[in-house]
Amino acid sequence: MAFPDVYSINAATNRGLPQATTDIVSDTDRRDVSDVLDLLALADTPFINRIGWGAPFAAQKIEWLSEDLGPGWVASSVAAGSAAGSFIADSAGLAITTAEAIKQIQTGTVLYHYSSTDGEHGLYVADAVAEASIGTTALCTDANAAATQTSIIAGDKIYILGALVNEASLPRTGLWRARAIRENYPTILRQDVQISGSMKETDMYAIGGEEMHQIRMRLKEMQRERERMALYGPGMSVRSTTNPTINKGVLGFLLASGAPGVDNSTTTLTPSAMNTVVNDCWNYGANNLTFFGDINQCAKFTQWDIDRIRMAPRDGRGGGNITWWMSEAGIEIEIVPMRQVPTNMAFVVDVSKIQLRAKRNRKALMEKLGRAGDFEDWQIISEFSMEMKGYDHGQHGMFSRLS
Repeated sequence: MAFPDVYSINAATNRGLPQATTDIVSDTDRRDVSDVLDLLALADTPFINRIGWGAPFAAQKIEWLSEDLGPGWVASSVAAGSAAGSFIADSAGLAITTAEAIKQIQTGTVLYHYSSTDGEHGLYVADAVAEASIGTTALCTDANAAATQTSIIAGDKIYILGALVNEASLPRTGLWRARAIRENYPTILRQDVQISGSMKETDMYAIGGEEMHQIRMRLKEMQRERERMALYGPGMSVRSTTNPTINKGVLGFLLASGAPGVDNSTTTLTPSAMNTVVNDCWNYGANNLTFFGDINQCAKFTQWDIDRIRMAPRDGRGGGNITWWMSEAGIEIEIVPMRQVPTNMAFVVDVSKIQLRAKRNRKALMEKLGRAGDFEDWQIISEFSMEMKGYDHGQHGMFSRLS
């Protein structure tokens, strides 16, 4: 060993030997314990922080009404030649049925179609509206003095311009839309704390009393679980004598919606994929889009076109904290990284259309139970659900297979 032996040096000088720390009997020394507890408590809940809480409810589930005017177009389910005087309407993957999509059209509605087959514009007026077949009469266009009927390919969109009438027109039957009831069931989360009488009166380093510390930790844990259920709740079961309810979160709503902005194929997040999802959501009425995802997915935004990273106009410093991204169409998206979440999923949602709702008097209920022994027993309950408007209108999107 290269270091000198302290005992040998002291013996050589005829001095008394010092007591060293190696002589301390185990656990008899007072340790220097910091009064700040080093704890991994992931209390960050950015999704809940942004959507907030709505009014409490007192029923067995929450419900809201959904009414869809339609997107302003219908699709043709089959091809129609240029000589055809009608087309077969289809909802083309919309959340509404074909019968509801056709309600956008009535006698006198002017329609527009562009034929990619022959590069022609078609202008029509609906003169007969049946269950799925729309009878039309071709009108003149600016580019063609004669009425032109265009060839329609299956899946082509026929755009609705307006339902026109002449002077002194008579009333027509109003085309009211069917309203649908959307619903979500509540989830009950529970945490428990049991502290013995002796443990309650024992002073601890850093935390003070163990009882209050455990209650604080369970409340933080419950808040984290509320965030996870709001995002990933699948909505798989309804309460019975043997099973609790599992609420629908963003994942549960969007997987069942078939919305255009739900991307189940992209494995690598790219500007092109992001632009597609954002544009789909915006086209159907979303205005306050926010991206929630694992930090590794959020980090990819810095690897894209630097011009689309939003920073303060007068910020002349190098680097930047990426909190907003602008799509190619000029739509700005807030970027919110999340800790310890599945990396394969990222959500693009309009936070103004989502809110948590708690069962009346049960948003966060903490009760001290009756004493049953030499310990104190606390229960912490939270019963809540989530209202997500617009999921059935295509106003939210997500990626489900990112790597």
